Amino acid sequence: MTIDTPRVVEAGLRAFACAYERYVEEPFRLGQLVAVREGPWTVIGAVADTASGPDDPSRPLQATGGEMSAAEVLADNPHIRPLLRTRLTVVSCGYIEGEVARALLPPTPPPLLARVEAASEPETVRITGDGAFLALLVGAPQCDDAVLAATIRSAAAAHGAGAREFTVVAGKELARLLKADSARLASIIRGVAG
Repeated sequence: MTIDTPRVVEAGLRAFACAYERYVEEPFRLGQLVAVREGPWTVIGAVADTASGPDDPSRPLQATGGEMSAAEVLADNPHIRPLLRTRLTVVSCGYIEGEVARALLPPTPPPLLARVEAASEPETVRITGDGAFLALLVGAPQCDDAVLAATIRSAAAAHGAGAREFTVVAGKELARLLKADSARLASIIRGVAG
């Protein structure tokens, strides 16, 4: 394991939290699909939030450094970095069991301390291809319009030459899911296009 691979620290069927061993400047991106490949199936989820801060919340980070950049402050104070962590909130949007991809909640949560890695392009295409994965995300309180738009953009990139076709499929599925909320649908579509 590299130090830049987060691990599951809280696990639920609908969402799970993972943490890097330390503070990282470039964690998984908002909306990026990630995979937990340990256990009987591969759980796929979308990054819904990222937060960095002190590992011990009772010891808040003190602003220091004057005119220095963040990188300069960390380089000048090497004792700070080991006290910091970056955590992610991931919302489940399906799982892969053998050769079958299902846009459903996994039967069990991902194992605690399992590695969380970027979903491969083939995994992303399999779980997102028909747009059904969006139902879990639309229903998740952690997924606002920005998360949904970022996830669709991220998945579209994995579809390569079929990105436009995928985006149309995703748009139709969103229209079906959000038929009673046209304002939210419009907001997500703007976010996908932007």
